[in-house]
Amino acid sequence: MTRTILAAALLAGSAALLAPALTANAQNLATAAPSNASADVAKPRPGYVVFFERGSTELSPTANGTIRLAADASRAKKASIVRVVGRADLAEAVKAALVLQGVRPTSIALVGRDDTGPIVRASTGAVEPVNRSVLIAF
Repeated sequence: MTRTILAAALLAGSAALLAPALTANAQNLATAAPSNASADVAKPRPGYVVFFERGSTELSPTANGTIRLAADASRAKKASIVRVVGRADLAEAVKAALVLQGVRPTSIALVGRDDTGPIVRASTGAVEPVNRSVLIAF
């Protein structure tokens, strides 16, 4: 997955979480295909983005709320695989919280990402918040 696609997925997920009333319209726009596109084009999956403070792996109340929403949605959809994408330490923290929320540990697939390829590269060299995030998708 390229950084651009992952960044788009992260942004789409956070938009869906911040504006639930717009989710249907945004999803219609995101999945709209040109009339000459084939029917087998992959549609984007909604995701949940968990943000972390700089230098911390602790989950904030907001992060725990996002994880609870993701866990509830994965159970409702009977997701066989829940992907957790992010830096290993952050992804492990999210996985542990998902398990506490009732997601089966065997259904969680961790996908590691390292600091050598940040999603957003700041011109000032500062750490961008999106780089301190984990994506939950299923």
